[in-house]
Amino acid sequence: MTITPTPVASYPIPSGSNSRSSVDPTGPVPRLEVHDGTSLRLYDLREQAELKAEFPAPGPEWWAPVWTAPDLSFAVFGTGDGYVATAQDGTELWRQPYGTWRVDRWGYVLFTVTGPDRELRIWLRLPSGLPDATLFLTLDAEGRVLARSVLECGGYERYARLLLDADGEVIGVDVSGGSGPTTRHRLRRESGALVLAEPLPQDAVPRLPADRDYLDADSGNTRCMTVDRRGRDISWHAVPSYEVTATLRLSDFPAPGTGDCSVHNDPSISSLSGFVDDSTVLVTLHNRYDEGAVLLFGEQDWREYSHWLADPATGALHGRLEYPMSEVDYVLPLGDGTWLTQEWNAYRRWRR
Repeated sequence: MTITPTPVASYPIPSGSNSRSSVDPTGPVPRLEVHDGTSLRLYDLREQAELKAEFPAPGPEWWAPVWTAPDLSFAVFGTGDGYVATAQDGTELWRQPYGTWRVDRWGYVLFTVTGPDRELRIWLRLPSGLPDATLFLTLDAEGRVLARSVLECGGYERYARLLLDADGEVIGVDVSGGSGPTTRHRLRRESGALVLAEPLPQDAVPRLPADRDYLDADSGNTRCMTVDRRGRDISWHAVPSYEVTATLRLSDFPAPGTGDCSVHNDPSISSLSGFVDDSTVLVTLHNRYDEGAVLLFGEQDWREYSHWLADPATGALHGRLEYPMSEVDYVLPLGDGTWLTQEWNAYRRWRR
């Protein structure tokens, strides 16, 4: 069964010779971010793309990461040698040298707004100078360093992120990647700085089987979805028990090369899947990358994709989405009943 989606809006992507764009779906309104080396521009995606803020870039590194303050009063750019906070009028507010690591690979910035006065705190990760330690600086809204925390975990070529409680307070640290195991520790404060405490208990941070990746959750965080890392199935779980409540397997789709799966010869379920709304999910199939075919026959790396709607309560398929254009690969469910697809010069928004 095919489903013809209804177009809702089209958002042209401002282009340049060197630029990148991405969509942040987490806020009340999806936001398009465009960074071209001269500025970072933020657009709210409503009926049209509305320019929300623009921050002049301190340098031409269009590929470098950028983090924006919650109130959009400034942005923190990861440059070749450090972090630079810039206001919308181009004023440099503060600068923090980074060191010898690559800020575009290992840099990390977190904003928290806590306490009765709703004070902004800025958390920066920097090289500690020690092989198995991680340095976090705590800054106030003006960029003044309030605390320096050296945590005896992490180190070079490992990812480190801070964990927050329901009130937005920093309670722990998560370290992953590289050659070491994933570790999670509670943090306590000593003289204003953070120090490692006991390992976090199993139920303090969601944990999934090692062969599954977390994808998305419904609006109330009562149900989440995961995908098998080999792309064999998607499962839905009750939260917080993570008991499996429904599963959609590759065998539940039409056979490869037939019917609505006629574009697929060796399909896999893609991580480009998520909640369209609480009662509908979008699931993406793609052909596995055939390296041998590329080497022998020079075929392109582009793979056939298809998008399907399904019921997260039962795992039952509703049908395949049939767009008016061909070669649709990227998709981003927004959770409000709509989703985005991307073409080379625009994002398109759809609903069932």
